[in-house]
Amino acid sequence: MVWVREQLIDLEQRGREVVSEVTSDEDYFCGYARRYGAHLDPEGRISSLEGILHSTIQKRDDLRAVVDQLRAELDNAQQMVGGASSSREDPCRSVLEGQLASAAARAEDALAQLQEREQELRTTLAWTTTLEAEMAEMAELRLRPEAAEVMRWREAAEEASRWRQEAEAVAHW
Repeated sequence: MVWVREQLIDLEQRGREVVSEVTSDEDYFCGYARRYGAHLDPEGRISSLEGILHSTIQKRDDLRAVVDQLRAELDNAQQMVGGASSSREDPCRSVLEGQLASAAARAEDALAQLQEREQELRTTLAWTTTLEAEMAEMAELRLRPEAAEVMRWREAAEEASRWRQEAEAVAHW
């Protein structure tokens, strides 16, 4: 019973080193998150994915502006020469128009790839966030018996204290 009381005092004082019974980093972080309300993402996976997603969105927006600009330039070039029939008259303009059309097509392909990447990142981020939440919930369920054990220790310590007081009272009679 003395051992239980010492552990309770240590627990309440929060000042002594306590030997942990957790078997993995995940269990430790889950317990920490549960106790202190911390965000559970011990390896920074979620924040890293959020950063990559934000960067991808920026690149997508920048590339979309380039595609729009290339398409506008291509439209202007086609209007200046009066369409496809007039382009036969000036081969240099026809070559430039072809290069501009090719550049616009490549930019559109790159934009499509970035949009696919963005969707993949969104899916991965959602999956990772859900997984982290499930891990936190599982850890909390595993840690609940520890809280019950602490309550048993507290009750045992209180009972031991009552017995000691009763024994001291009897000794004084």
